[in-house]
Amino acid sequence: MDQIRAKASTKKLFEPANREELLRGWLLHAHKGRDRHDLAARQNDTYHYWLGIPTIIFAAAVGTSVFMSLEGQVDTTLKIGLGLVSILSAVLASLQTFYNFSSHAERHRSAGVKYKAIIRELEQILSQPAKQSPEKTDFIDDLRLRLDDLELEAPVVPEGVYRRIEERYANVVFADKVASLIK
Repeated sequence: MDQIRAKASTKKLFEPANREELLRGWLLHAHKGRDRHDLAARQNDTYHYWLGIPTIIFAAAVGTSVFMSLEGQVDTTLKIGLGLVSILSAVLASLQTFYNFSSHAERHRSAGVKYKAIIRELEQILSQPAKQSPEKTDFIDDLRLRLDDLELEAPVVPEGVYRRIEERYANVVFADKVASLIK
């Protein structure tokens, strides 16, 4: 059991030996960031629909039931049922407003798109011979600042999403050619 705890608490640090290793590390970080935010956006979209659809159904049921009750005497059980559905509808609508899943999904989606732009840029730079690459210091400083800004503005990814992506990338291997990715 102590070995499991020791292994789980081991933290790996990235110490690049050269410019290419640094850029490959940032490329891996950008891929993880894109995947985290993509998954978080999809989850928030799912939560939005899972909360929104019942809210619409219950609100519509309450609305039509009120018109039915205006036409005559309504059974006490039906009144109690309508009251409960009305309360449930109000609670669901409040939760939907409070959690604001659609806004969270959009913010995660936006962060994922920005990470994807950085991925394409890094892939382009890493595919060029070193002598054709942009000026080392300026390019790396600019890219680092953009990554820092993206980390600041991006919403926090839920812990479960973070763990799933870390597990997905646990045994990542850099492929030299696109064809080797298809195997």
